[in-house]
Amino acid sequence: MTSVAAVIPAYNEGGGFAASLACIADYFAIYRGCGYDFQYVIVDDGSKDETLEAARAFARWRNDVRILRHEQNRGLGAALRTAFACVDADLVVVLDADLSYTPATAMELVEALERGGADIALASPYMRGGSVDNVPPMRRVLSREANRVLSLATAGRYATLTCMVRAYRASVLPQLEFRSDGMESSAELLLCALRKKMRVIEIPATLRWSDERRRTRRCMRPARIASRISATLALAFRYRPSLWFAVPGLFPGLLPLVVAILLLMRVSPTSLAVGTTATIVIQYTSLALFTGQLAAFFGRKLFQRLPPSPQWSKD
Repeated sequence: MTSVAAVIPAYNEGGGFAASLACIADYFAIYRGCGYDFQYVIVDDGSKDETLEAARAFARWRNDVRILRHEQNRGLGAALRTAFACVDADLVVVLDADLSYTPATAMELVEALERGGADIALASPYMRGGSVDNVPPMRRVLSREANRVLSLATAGRYATLTCMVRAYRASVLPQLEFRSDGMESSAELLLCALRKKMRVIEIPATLRWSDERRRTRRCMRPARIASRISATLALAFRYRPSLWFAVPGLFPGLLPLVVAILLLMRVSPTSLAVGTTATIVIQYTSLALFTGQLAAFFGRKLFQRLPPSPQWSKD
């Protein structure tokens, strides 16, 4: 019997949280006779609405539910650390409280983890076969582009690094070191796993927002968008420092800026020539290195999209 801990972080989930918990439990109940034993770890991350009451009502007649609570809202990363420190199971699967990914997706992750012998299984709306539905355009663009940058840092090995819905072998959780408290914690956690050479697999999934979620979610403020972008870039550069070599090549005004600074400093003609030449060499080398990384990235993506070669056999 394989024990599975379903971790559900929740923050101000409103009246629909009770229905989400019931949906998850009803779906997993189908698999109890198939070699799986489920338990539930709900982390209320400082909610101010009826989220905690819904969790307590769900747990009232069950002995397989554990409720953990943060007095103040601390973010997804903090909620995951709290849950991971308390799970007692063979496998762990993280679900989102509003079921943007269905319980069926969570179960597919668990089965893929066992079937593939991996340490982590990712739900991926951006890989071939995945899809995104009913997500507001701005959030969709930000999510897509963030995952493209992070995918570039992994040389295209994975298409979705920001999705929180994943399955883990519980034995690897103590090795996953991540400090972020916000949404970027999902990407940081995965990049940590890749640095430690853990085996990670990815399966296509559908990200679908309900009409209720789309109606009630507030628009992202510019400051928050800027924060998300900077956090994504920081993670990408930290995982693959060679991306820093691309920065000079992506700055088209670098050469005239260097020349102007040298002229203002009244350097000698020899120093001006050396500084100009060095800047040109740095820029073109940077572009060459970045082009090589892009070629590897798109080459892997193209290879992933190609249909499998036909297998011929002799009669």
